[in-house]
Amino acid sequence: MRFLMKLLVLSCLLIVVYQYSQCTELSRASLNSDISENSLKLQYLQVFKEKRSVSEQQLAPFNAKVGVASSNVPAYSNGNDSYYSGEDSYLYGTYMGLKWQCVEYARRWTFLRKSSVFESVDGANNMWTQLKYVERVADKKQFSLKHHPNGSPTPPTNESYLIYPINKGAPFGHVAVIVDVLPNAIRIAEQNYYFNYWTKNYSRELPVTYRNGLYYVQDISEIYGWMEIDDKKELKPLDEVTARQIQMKNAPKLDSNSICSHMNVHIYLFILFLCLCFGYFMFF
Repeated sequence: MRFLMKLLVLSCLLIVVYQYSQCTELSRASLNSDISENSLKLQYLQVFKEKRSVSEQQLAPFNAKVGVASSNVPAYSNGNDSYYSGEDSYLYGTYMGLKWQCVEYARRWTFLRKSSVFESVDGANNMWTQLKYVERVADKKQFSLKHHPNGSPTPPTNESYLIYPINKGAPFGHVAVIVDVLPNAIRIAEQNYYFNYWTKNYSRELPVTYRNGLYYVQDISEIYGWMEIDDKKELKPLDEVTARQIQMKNAPKLDSNSICSHMNVHIYLFILFLCLCFGYFMFF
């Protein structure tokens, strides 16, 4: 009997050591991939020093829902543009971005309305030169992006990305989503630009002018242009069945990350202590 109990205690100790080593390896493996992201986070903290002047008086605190666009895509307040949460945003196990930056909203809008995502970028400014396609999450099929510079013979189209370059108020640029097109204006949805509650189902309305055969979106900041998803109406909003499939596919990865994030060294030491106490009272 004592031999069996000793064997049990030894097995517990081996399990603890094994699990700890697995989490250590996962942490080491993810360290290199996180270096650039952590550098970017530090860069955000250093660069966001000046706040935009906002005419609206009622500002939404961080995490508050400021509005909903396209029927089911909420926008959240970042509090102010000098605040950096350092928190990642996930939806059904799929990475959306950093709470609550403008790129996070654009990717989450794409996920919910097109069942797709786009690849990681250092900032919204880089979307104009780096992004060539969006990818449907379920089957990895890619759909190209058409770039239309501000001053294009093609008018702005609904459900396109509006891209801003780096400027004094936006050191990483800015991205918004066109959610409605009017005869002489567009309506956009966005995060981390103004921090007031929306009064309608969009954040701002921008005038569109037509001069010498070219269309221009007018704003106080320069605009690169708009990027249209060339999907021939094939992409559809995310439905419950597809969402569950995506979540199940991502579940193993989430479970491993959860174990390593919550069962840290202190918990392992506590389990080890309990095993030793159990063995002591049983055998001595």
